[in-house]
Amino acid sequence: MIERLKVLVLNNTYEPLHFCPARRAVSMLLTERAEQIESDGVVLHSFSGQMACPTVIRLKRHVRIPNWGMVAFSKKNILRRDRRTCQYCGQSHDEMTVDHIVPRSLGGDSSWLNVVAACKKCNLKKGNRLIGDTGMRLIQKPYIPKFITFSNHPPTVPDSFIKSWHKYLAAYVKDPL
Repeated sequence: MIERLKVLVLNNTYEPLHFCPARRAVSMLLTERAEQIESDGVVLHSFSGQMACPTVIRLKRHVRIPNWGMVAFSKKNILRRDRRTCQYCGQSHDEMTVDHIVPRSLGGDSSWLNVVAACKKCNLKKGNRLIGDTGMRLIQKPYIPKFITFSNHPPTVPDSFIKSWHKYLAAYVKDPL
């Protein structure tokens, strides 16, 4: 069970850094590199005893992140930002792609503010044209994310874990979890 649980890791300033496996989080707690901030009552058992499984931990040392707040621009992160939902029709399909709002052939760039998730049908419909020329509209204006959560939580992560993460991610994620 512990292999499938994820724990939110915060910097010593309470800024979210990433998610790590619960086993790694417990290791950081036992070696005193981190402190437990939240738990939900799930208990882990070992030969030497038991402990509450953390849902959120905070590092004791500050980790300097170059370009703090900058999430890598990639297709995977565009799909995560848009929650694997087509930004033109609102449907969520298995085969999602990305679309340049202003096509590159018309001077558009590959950036957070010009690329959105799109289903193949809508991407083909829009083609190499501007949105205004197609009669299509964006459901949500694209934005630059400060922190990317994994949008497809493993089914084994209890809702109580997700609930405990919410207050630490609210300032960093648009419409958190």
